Amino acid sequence: MQQTTETTAATYRERIGKLQAAMKEFGYQAVVLEPGPAMVYLTGVRWGKSERTFAVVLPAQGEPVWVLPGFEEARARELIHVGDDIRVWQEDDSPYERIVQGIKDRAAGAPAGPPRVGIDEAARFFVFDGIRKLAPKLDYTSAATILKQGGVDSTAPAGRGRGGAGRNE
Repeated sequence: MQQTTETTAATYRERIGKLQAAMKEFGYQAVVLEPGPAMVYLTGVRWGKSERTFAVVLPAQGEPVWVLPGFEEARARELIHVGDDIRVWQEDDSPYERIVQGIKDRAAGAPAGPPRVGIDEAARFFVFDGIRKLAPKLDYTSAATILKQGGVDSTAPAGRGRGGAGRNE
């Protein structure tokens, strides 16, 4: 009997669901991820960082919002297992506008109080700064604690969550 190490889309949905439950409990509206261990563990998408922003907004409720360069859309669609809301940006567009709009579009059902957005530790400062400048009234915080509550160990190598299962490439 052949064993498989492939993680299913259903598993990624379960992982995101666990994170969303923690987000609701702790008052987060969304978490923004750039490529790194949390993105791989939660979505299965392994993407290299470049000067062009590639990110996913995981809302407290609803499907992920993917933000990526237009010329990478075909390749990204092959890798994305969860969520079909893909917002591309072109060279003369702002990826941060797409991220902020994704946060706003998924605000329904978010916890009461000031909108709290977790920024993954893998996110670069210029990405956070671009988002913050367009939406200065959001309450930004590190996503490390909420990701840990959702089962993500951001200190583990990419692809590993709690327990170092590591088979989820």
